[in-house]
Amino acid sequence: MPLRRAKQACIHCHRRRIRCDVLQQRPCSNCVSQDVACELGVSQRGKYPRKKSLKTQPTQPQPILPELATPAATSVSPGVATTTHHGYSHSHPNHVPQRITEPTVFLGESSPLTSVMDPSQPPKLHYPLPDRLAPSSTRDEAVRLHQVQRAAQLESDGSLSFPPQETTDSLLQAYFRWFHPCFPILDRAAVYRGKCQGTLSPLLLQAMLFIGVSLCDDEAFARTEFPVRYRAKFLFYSRAKAIYEADAESSPTVKLQALFMLSFWRGGPSEERDVRFWLGVAISLAQKRGMHMMSKFSHPTREKKLWKRIWWALYIRDQQSAAALGLPPRIRDEDGDVAMLEPHDVLEDEVVDDPVFGRQRPQDVLYPVEMAKLARLLRTIVSTQYLHHQKPDLATRNALNQQLCVWESELPIELRLDAVTTDALLLTGLLHLTYQNLYILLYRPVFLDPTPFDDGQIALDAATKSSRIMEDLLSHHLVQHGPPHLITHAFSTLCIHTIHHRRSSGTTRTLAEHRARLCLLSLEELQKSWDLENWVLHLFFKGLDDGTAQSLRLSTPGEMGVSPEGSGGALGGGEGGVDGSEGGSVRRQGYGTGNGGGHANTNGMGMGIDVGQDDWYGWIPGDDEADALNLQNLEFLYRFL
Repeated sequence: MPLRRAKQACIHCHRRRIRCDVLQQRPCSNCVSQDVACELGVSQRGKYPRKKSLKTQPTQPQPILPELATPAATSVSPGVATTTHHGYSHSHPNHVPQRITEPTVFLGESSPLTSVMDPSQPPKLHYPLPDRLAPSSTRDEAVRLHQVQRAAQLESDGSLSFPPQETTDSLLQAYFRWFHPCFPILDRAAVYRGKCQGTLSPLLLQAMLFIGVSLCDDEAFARTEFPVRYRAKFLFYSRAKAIYEADAESSPTVKLQALFMLSFWRGGPSEERDVRFWLGVAISLAQKRGMHMMSKFSHPTREKKLWKRIWWALYIRDQQSAAALGLPPRIRDEDGDVAMLEPHDVLEDEVVDDPVFGRQRPQDVLYPVEMAKLARLLRTIVSTQYLHHQKPDLATRNALNQQLCVWESELPIELRLDAVTTDALLLTGLLHLTYQNLYILLYRPVFLDPTPFDDGQIALDAATKSSRIMEDLLSHHLVQHGPPHLITHAFSTLCIHTIHHRRSSGTTRTLAEHRARLCLLSLEELQKSWDLENWVLHLFFKGLDDGTAQSLRLSTPGEMGVSPEGSGGALGGGEGGVDGSEGGSVRRQGYGTGNGGGHANTNGMGMGIDVGQDDWYGWIPGDDEADALNLQNLEFLYRFL
């Protein structure tokens, strides 16, 4: 029996010529899986002249891309992106918001175009594009033909290939268990339906697998067909990158989500497409869509919540990476008006009962909200304490201290350290490590003073609390599953304890040494997931004087070892070279029971942090260059901090 034609289809399904179930449910299943607004068009049946002379001439058939590469957004110039905006235009209180369904371009209030608009009409920031610039016009036939060729190339290159179902499910499970609670940039239910229906974006899936293979535990990774974790990460990263560069994705929101995930690729200092590159592209795309001016538009509730979560994830990541590298953030508070993230923005509308996709927990709802608040405080601390034209003063520092105290006093019970459960330990630990790192940032200049004031003790106390939290996370095997900003927190804490170790004696010195080792052990665990930037560790170890290095039980410079393939490790055995090399890494022998073997010690004594072999640094001396490491105490480290 032939299938009956649907009586009505939404605009999205009608444009794609696919079956629509909008009469059974709205939004229809296709729009839900593609994360687009579901709208009903006005039927023209019986409403147009049927005289033969008035019929429009048939147009030349346009090349149709595969579903992967169907364009819904087209660039009209290098700096202006177009998008089919399904929100409402901003309007005066006396006007009903008008829904925008045609392709539009976002132009801010400083654009000259706003000065010639009719002042009697509601002000707009999204403007409709001429028909000749619409994606359906013949103007972009050559572009679309090129996209067809690129899509075919993706297929032949294997960028549209995926691992077996068991491996895919295992990596997606890791994504939703460890990454999604920290950065809820996806609609879990929509992704679940897309996977079940086979309509999930290949770009999004490859990016999720990249994150999943980074964060899955060692046992889960051992069950995959990949021999080396770094190679698996690079494989999924390269595939997602190729799909994005081929412009083979129709949804701007999906592009944003994938770009955010690609920003977790940790390249070396000379690699152009690193964290800041991908994050910058994502932020640029978000601003072109008008995400930073969200309050001026009305959206369907579900879309508005998703937009806020994506924007605040970008903001948090931008502030963290900028502060860690000492570079300007891409997002400035004065440029946008996005309201602070609230628990109802994170709370999921649908419950997914699936072992792969998991379920949202109470701490998952609260954690992103509190991290957004700390990101705002981080921005304020950096802008008032570390900008070149700012001179930190006591009053500002005290005011920021008070804001930090207020944040802690208002923290929900689910995220308090004194009431933490094992299930919430990772998120609670990450949150409080971020909180303590703000104290370190705020009082580090005072602590580094050769004759520190009493306030310098605050930075040391914060570092001590941080090392205790890391010890708890290590004991529960959770450090490996933390996001990359945990590297910054561990390294910042390590620096404080190293300086305190140099200044102290007796039991105090021994405790500082123990806490520094905890930081090194945390960095070793994080290397499994995020490939530590070994050039930073180069600077750190180069900044140590021989006395401090010996106290931390680093070997003498002359004791070298050569790592077998896949080992590598500066302070003992390790999982793999963080620079992506397959063997032959030069390293310094470890301390404790570290003997230069190919694997990290399971008793927690062998530090497996790779400082690799970067010839351009030339930091590892020969026997006749041993004195090169006799730097003046920690002066270099002071400057680095």
